[in-house]
Amino acid sequence: MCVKNRTRLSAPRPRGGRRSMPRTEALLADFPKTWHLEGGTKVTVRPMGREDRAKVAAFFQSLPEGDLRALKDNVRDPWIIDQWVQQLNYDRVLPLLAEVDGRVIADASLHRRREGWRRHLGGVRVAVDPAYRQKGLASLLIDELIDIATREGLERLYAEIPGENAAAIETFRKRGFEEVARFERNLIDLAGTYHDLVVLHLDLAPLH
Repeated sequence: MCVKNRTRLSAPRPRGGRRSMPRTEALLADFPKTWHLEGGTKVTVRPMGREDRAKVAAFFQSLPEGDLRALKDNVRDPWIIDQWVQQLNYDRVLPLLAEVDGRVIADASLHRRREGWRRHLGGVRVAVDPAYRQKGLASLLIDELIDIATREGLERLYAEIPGENAAAIETFRKRGFEEVARFERNLIDLAGTYHDLVVLHLDLAPLH
């Protein structure tokens, strides 16, 4: 059984760009959190900070080649990681890191806009170290982002996953997401291979 323990600290604030809205700061005050995975592994979960650049880069460098092909960005490009860190703004992207003994073992993020016609939507992305899969970590991270999105007032979450990644699709389905679209050959990876794109939705509130 997975267990969550919460430690309340003052909320971290992103540097640069727009200052976090008060409601976001209130949510982040719940971090860091301590979870115990199946098997007893102790995991610390917290928002990513600018000082985490090297840890985040090391995590993505350690992922298998097949996992990297399934990610939207070329995370082995140092410039990509630099952009994430330099443009860190929790109002737009809230990245959560899961750590074991100070090493990043998972990254989960909530993507949203504060203005415009998609301001009621949030995108969810999750990547987990293979050694920590099948322990409930991905499900816990998705649930955490669902909770944050609900408290932020978002109405719908979506996830975009390569069609052959059946395990990830099933994990999202178990958290309540439903497949709403499948686009054939809609993705092309770094090796030039085409993949289907599966879109899953989770409605958090009635859409007006």
